[in-house]
Amino acid sequence: MAAMQNITVRGVALCDKKRAGNVHVELYEKDVLDPHDLLNDTHTNLQGEFKLYGEQDELGTIEPFIRLTHNCKAKPGCMRVGDYVVPTDKLGGVYDMTYVPLDIVVSGEGEQCI
Repeated sequence: MAAMQNITVRGVALCDKKRAGNVHVELYEKDVLDPHDLLNDTHTNLQGEFKLYGEQDELGTIEPFIRLTHNCKAKPGCMRVGDYVVPTDKLGGVYDMTYVPLDIVVSGEGEQCI
């Protein structure tokens, strides 16, 4: 039987140890066979802070992750895209990522260039 599950994620995006404003932050629910479900999105404020809430009615346990799109240490005309897993033991509560250093490459990170 499907159950409504939720998560709140917050943190502060940093670039070279400075707070990074206007970073695009998306909260997704991972799906294996279908496209990932976008639960919510926002941009960091001028202090680099973000907070997102999302919920999903799912048969199993949801697998949320955060996607950050930014230009920290990116090539000219490009944006870096990094995914960060949200621990499932934080479901139903708040996952505080504290500081997210955007200058450090994360596993599976991609790049979008125009």
